[in-house]
Amino acid sequence: MRLTAFQSDKGDCLLLTNTAGTARILVDGGMPVSYDAHVAAAMGKLQVAKKALDIVYVSHIDEDHIGGVLKMLDDEAAWRVKEFQKNNPKIKTPTVPRPPKIKEIWHNGFGEMLQKKAKPIVDALSAMAPVLAGSDLAEIRREALKQSDLVTSVGQAIEVSRRISPKQLNIPLNPRADGKLMMLRKNQKPIKLGGLTITIIGPTEAHLEKLRSDWKTFLDSVKGKAQLKKIQDAARRTEELLGASEFDNLVSSLRLQAEMFGNPKEVTPPNLASLTLLVEDDSESLLLTGDARGDQVVEGLKQAGRLNGGTIEVDVLKVPHHGSENNIDSDFVEAVIARDYVFCGNGFSENPNTKVIEMMFRRRRTASPKPFRFWFNSSEAVSANPKHMVKVETLVKSLAKTAKGQFTFRFLTKGSSMKIL
Repeated sequence: MRLTAFQSDKGDCLLLTNTAGTARILVDGGMPVSYDAHVAAAMGKLQVAKKALDIVYVSHIDEDHIGGVLKMLDDEAAWRVKEFQKNNPKIKTPTVPRPPKIKEIWHNGFGEMLQKKAKPIVDALSAMAPVLAGSDLAEIRREALKQSDLVTSVGQAIEVSRRISPKQLNIPLNPRADGKLMMLRKNQKPIKLGGLTITIIGPTEAHLEKLRSDWKTFLDSVKGKAQLKKIQDAARRTEELLGASEFDNLVSSLRLQAEMFGNPKEVTPPNLASLTLLVEDDSESLLLTGDARGDQVVEGLKQAGRLNGGTIEVDVLKVPHHGSENNIDSDFVEAVIARDYVFCGNGFSENPNTKVIEMMFRRRRTASPKPFRFWFNSSEAVSANPKHMVKVETLVKSLAKTAKGQFTFRFLTKGSSMKIL
């Protein structure tokens, strides 16, 4: 298999391709700004070559994971408007690369997880209806960002599933699970794609049940009801300013999910359980963890029967939650042993965390004598948070000096991406 990591600001964005080059999975989309700067051109080349994205895999709805995916949908929307109104001189040809065809999206929709409790929030967001045909996309985004001050939450999805439907963008949602939640189930068969075998490791039913319970409590609280009213008020004001269409409802509500529900520092209701995948082919394996907690990943691997003596060896580990100390402990590091460790993060919130990096280095050296490498999709040279990345680079270089050739590393210091496999 082939794996490319893009510059993705504080988030995640990777492209996984099978060995034959016939199947592609986009793993999250990073932030909107980094999608524009570093990912859009690569997606445009796929479109020109008539190569589709077989799967867009959204691990969970935090802006730094879905924001770039939403920007990709913005771009496709602009191109579709131009096609539909090709004889209208007021509609300019988009200057952004057109994204490739998306065959299916894997994402656990907020509505499906919360059921009845999601409906009032969905109704509020559905009222947002900017007319893309007559509006500037950047201007619409600025308006959404102004409204984001009215809303505080933890980067959760609000009804993505119904908005990404065959009736709108015609992108099937979770077709491998018959449109239901993608989760670890008993006796679940792996998913096959172009020589790749994909096993769902999480979330488990217990994780999702905890999420439902915590969110219902929050939405029934005084604070939760107040937040919902603010969303509704903002939606009504925007509806007065902008026109409406069913297609535009899709793009607008998706954007709001990333921009209005993407501030985890304001309130701390429960985090969305990340969709975690183990991808294998005949020769290599890759563990994709999103922002899942390390203990949840280990629990899922155990339930899936993938631990051998309490451990699993994979070729590549996408390190959970940008290398945050809140998600990774020594038990996880000792249970999941990799050859290549991929850190996605540019120093925002001090991630990748230097304590985590050092712990992973030392535990990995103790666990196996095999060589290993750390990959970082950012560096002092390209990061918006260079001070922390200086600390990361200094630490990693010092660790390498003690490793006697067992450990190597690479930082992305220029360009938009780097090839890991």
